[in-house]
Amino acid sequence: MNAFLTGVIFLIAFTATGKSIDCVTCYSTDGTDCSGEVRTCTKGQTFCRTLTSEIKKDGVASNQVFKYCGGDEEPHWIYREESLTTFFQLEVQNCETDKCNEEPAQLTPRVNTPNGVKCMHCFENYSADCNSEETIECTGDMNKCLFVSGNICNNGELAFDDTSFSACALRHCTNIASADLHPFYGEIATGKIQKIEISEGINYA
Repeated sequence: MNAFLTGVIFLIAFTATGKSIDCVTCYSTDGTDCSGEVRTCTKGQTFCRTLTSEIKKDGVASNQVFKYCGGDEEPHWIYREESLTTFFQLEVQNCETDKCNEEPAQLTPRVNTPNGVKCMHCFENYSADCNSEETIECTGDMNKCLFVSGNICNNGELAFDDTSFSACALRHCTNIASADLHPFYGEIATGKIQKIEISEGINYA
């Protein structure tokens, strides 16, 4: 997943649209901090930004971070999704003073308390759909259900990179209200992802 996620990070960073500001620019695939040069941002880039990701699989977490100049079209936002084995968070943080993004990134803590919503939970390799009677209890702000299908797997696992060549489908919890808010929504146009759907969960509260 790292290579594909790296591409998404760079796409977000360089779609930015004032006063010049000096920002730290760097990238790391190992942790929530990186060191690099301080650059004066171009016209229209009025914020320093830090984009941080966390993938936690079977209790083991890995992080990536990218610090860069950003325009004022990108809000501070958090994306989360969770299956029974994997949690993924992607967060963009903004600040408005010179070198304000030089400190290590601080991911907004998730809330682990069940929120009264359940989603179907399934993963099907070599398929464009999956269905199951198994469910997952959603927690915190993840009160919607996510469905994703496409050529995003390799050897029975999600890959999201250049090694992904086989179809698979999954369903679990997320915090976004519509498909166009998914960080990988742009991959529908490339054909790598076939479908992203967001639906209401099964409310048992």
